[in-house]
Amino acid sequence: MALSSPSGRLAAGLRSFVAVGAVGFVIDAGLLAVLAHGAGWSPWLARVPSFLAAVTATWLLNRRLTFAGRGLQSRSLEAIGYGAIQVCGALINLAVFGFCLARFPQLAALPLIPFAAGAAVAMIFNYLAANRLLYVREREGRQQ
Repeated sequence: MALSSPSGRLAAGLRSFVAVGAVGFVIDAGLLAVLAHGAGWSPWLARVPSFLAAVTATWLLNRRLTFAGRGLQSRSLEAIGYGAIQVCGALINLAVFGFCLARFPQLAALPLIPFAAGAAVAMIFNYLAANRLLYVREREGRQQ
């Protein structure tokens, strides 16, 4: 499959998006652990800055690597759009996680399985939404 073909570009973009997502996961999990275990925050409260830090990092990396030269001229509008997509992805993640636990209660003993299922479905949604809604065209003018 040639990289210049639409399917080749989609596959390369998805690989980059997954790699950036892995960085975001490390940031999210690391900050969550530091705040919850190290600083004594509740896990729910710690999720707010950990999620925001991960979304900010992945937006900056995806903007530079996965979707370079595409998107909006306005960084603030692009950040809002990216954040909205990520919030939708987080809700999808939680919905799939909850569905798996409701449909297969035995997975409560293996929560990483529904966690991984939710993360996979949300990642696909996030990539397709970003690729088709936010980063749909080449940015005119200089790179920001």
